[in-house]
Amino acid sequence: MTNTFDHVENMLEESSALFECYLERVMESESINDLISASHWYTDAVFSLMTYPTQR
Repeated sequence: MTNTFDHVENMLEESSALFECYLERVMESESINDLISASHWYTDAVFSLMTYPTQR
């Protein structure tokens, strides 16, 4: 059971880090293309995190 909690905690930390990176990319965007790129990057990263979680 502890392993499950550790896994959930790890996913929360990783998703939080991804969101922070996404916000940085949005704030640094200079065009609509940059915003769209940041959105696609974030969607792909979250999908990968949920589909293929980090194994420890």
